[in-house]
Amino acid sequence: MHEHPHKPRSTRYLGIALGITLSFFIVELIGGFLTNSLALLTDAWHMLNDVLALVFALIASWLALRPITMKRTYGYYRAEILAAFLNGIFLWVIVAFIFYEAFQRFLQPAEVESLNMLIIAIFGLVANGLSALTLSKSREESLNVEGAFLHVVADTLGSVGAISAGLIMFFTKWYYADALISMMIGALIFYSSGKLIRDSLNVLLESVPSHIDVNAMERRILEVEDVKGVHDLHVWCITPTKMCCMSGHVVVNAEADRKKLITTLMGLLKKEFGIDHTTIQLEDEGYPKAEHEH
Repeated sequence: MHEHPHKPRSTRYLGIALGITLSFFIVELIGGFLTNSLALLTDAWHMLNDVLALVFALIASWLALRPITMKRTYGYYRAEILAAFLNGIFLWVIVAFIFYEAFQRFLQPAEVESLNMLIIAIFGLVANGLSALTLSKSREESLNVEGAFLHVVADTLGSVGAISAGLIMFFTKWYYADALISMMIGALIFYSSGKLIRDSLNVLLESVPSHIDVNAMERRILEVEDVKGVHDLHVWCITPTKMCCMSGHVVVNAEADRKKLITTLMGLLKKEFGIDHTTIQLEDEGYPKAEHEH
């Protein structure tokens, strides 16, 4: 049985970021309605998504702390990946709403109380900046935290966009800026969420982690003394930062010291490729192969 996971710093930082983001979502939502600013409402809805993203991230982090059992031998680490994937999908829903509302504003521009909008947007920038700074301290711990961090960074840039729209409307009264900036924020959200969805799908589909070159790995294994061949090689991860796994069949000389060879291979894979869990079947030449192995 594996050791229980330790509580990461990210759980505390996620909680702090959630408190900041939730508080200012309420402020910005009310401000958006009062000032009639789509850019401010867009930023507020994005902050709501950040709130949900942080809630998902916190739940996933807590689940990941649950002990590994005989029924769940990899524990609950994949909960973090599911949370990241759902966050990305929800972001796309928000983008669709933003573009619809912006299109309506282009057809019928609405007057915006630009000064009040500008003041609220500046406070929003400060709140988002604090959240981003908090999460940056643990963003490399998991894709889950990275996803939450990307949400907050995108929202920080959204606040910059809302400030820009407020300045343009305050000085020029050109209210199309509200819809235009909203669409720009939406495009930014779409881009960041696309990367999040792609990265989480790669893990869920058990693709090779992006930092590992399987061909290079195979060459290094073949360079080890007494190794004559490698086949049925698989590499995947439970999360991008936890439990990187490899399994494969290694053909060896009949007279090889197999215990020493296994030790050498496990050390090599850990040091050079970051493989945490290694399953290697040593075999002589002529062993049968499975029908669909490669």
